[in-house]
Amino acid sequence: MSGVTGKSAVFFSALALVCIAQKKWNSKSRRRKQRAADGNGNGNHDISQRGQSLLTPTLPYIMDYLKCLQDHCDPYTNPRGHIPLCMSENKLIIELLGVRLLQIETASRAFSDSSVYCYNNTLGLPGAREALAYFLAKHFLYPERTNMTFGDALSCIRPELVCYGAGASSLISHLALCLAERGDAVLIPAPYYAAFDVDLKIISGCIAVPVHCKGNPSEGPTPRDLEDAALAAEAKGMRVRMLLITNPCNPIGTIYTPEVMKEVIEWARSRDMHTIVDEIYALSSFDGQFESILRTLNNELGDNVHHIWALSKDFGASGFRMGTLYTQNEKLLRSLANLNIFSGVSHPMQMMIAEIFLDDNWVYD
Repeated sequence: MSGVTGKSAVFFSALALVCIAQKKWNSKSRRRKQRAADGNGNGNHDISQRGQSLLTPTLPYIMDYLKCLQDHCDPYTNPRGHIPLCMSENKLIIELLGVRLLQIETASRAFSDSSVYCYNNTLGLPGAREALAYFLAKHFLYPERTNMTFGDALSCIRPELVCYGAGASSLISHLALCLAERGDAVLIPAPYYAAFDVDLKIISGCIAVPVHCKGNPSEGPTPRDLEDAALAAEAKGMRVRMLLITNPCNPIGTIYTPEVMKEVIEWARSRDMHTIVDEIYALSSFDGQFESILRTLNNELGDNVHHIWALSKDFGASGFRMGTLYTQNEKLLRSLANLNIFSGVSHPMQMMIAEIFLDDNWVYD
């Protein structure tokens, strides 16, 4: 009897090994077929799951836009070419900006200072951060004080509280990484800029949650609208960590009143949330209707309100990849100093733009 038992054990052990081998073979076969279907079957050189997640374009229309650039319409040489209606760029200012940057002393200064060739603070060169602080104080905080001196401006906005990054998208992504956890919800009044979903998700893993206004979207969200969106997100198991609001609004061009901005920030603060205020269109012409959040809050941002701006829209320089952040959260800035080594702005570019920020005559004209 024991012999039969022993033979049975050997038989079942062998059968188990065959089943395991077959399962492994089937698994490898499925992976090979999947790689072949994906068109990237390179064995051990295949990309990771994180890499796979990056294959989706950051903007749903970016590939069509690039096609437009390759076959751009010209009324004389290419009348059947494409006209991209999906991208907002202020091309009217490009020639003006180009002429200013091509001045001999501007270009020379950008490359003659030895500091541009060396490592420095990843948040920005000291002089460039001073120029940015001056610019924000004069054109966002106190736009009526056209004669504000350099010293007065820096007493209002400390240079160590501002920094540069490789575009507004980069800075928003870094803020999400530093202020929230993977899976946290970020409320955004709808409709909103299509790239925000990817800005928030691609690295930090945050989830954009649209806030639908019960009333007129052009008047902005109410605390009730925000609370309803937050409760709906929490019902799905998400922690609501941040509010991201663009003023003036992209894409509908709405200018939220100071009262609306105060209400939404007070609501966010009551929930111990951070608020990112993206003012990328702040200096475009709005007949004096727009007021920066720096002014609305009397420059009292605290640790939970963070101001974003960039050269892409007002200066028509999206290709410069240059965004700015002003925050009074010093611990956040220390975190960003480590992150920004991957997305800082080149020193010569900082030097050139710093000169523009300090050129009152050119900016006001």
